[in-house]
Amino acid sequence: MRGSPLLRLILVAAALALLAVPVWQLTRNTTSPISAKPAAVAEDLADYRVILKSSGTARLQAMVANQPRVSSASGVENFEAVFSMSANEPEDIAVFADFVDRTRPSALRVMVEKSGEVLVEKTFWGTGVVEDVVTIPAK
Repeated sequence: MRGSPLLRLILVAAALALLAVPVWQLTRNTTSPISAKPAAVAEDLADYRVILKSSGTARLQAMVANQPRVSSASGVENFEAVFSMSANEPEDIAVFADFVDRTRPSALRVMVEKSGEVLVEKTFWGTGVVEDVVTIPAK
């Protein structure tokens, strides 16, 4: 190949730049004019009522991800809490019971209701402290 090495360098650089333009246009970060989730479609939220009943006096707690923990006063046997979650894919509920009498086996009954319909009803057994997770079935 004849010619100046500087001229050859400029021609090769220009050819590479012309080839790089379509690749840059495909891979650059830009915001899409169409949003990923339409604004008109809002997530359906529903209130879930959690009812805790213990076999003895205890401090009862219920907790859902990204929501504040709800606790009872110490020495109660019944406790209710309401959590607002997705109606289609509800979160799991963590339940705790710290019993006053730590020597006897104790039970914690958990019921989860949505619009008056019982979705989950479970009983957990333990001595002193009972803690478990209640999974709500997705509809």
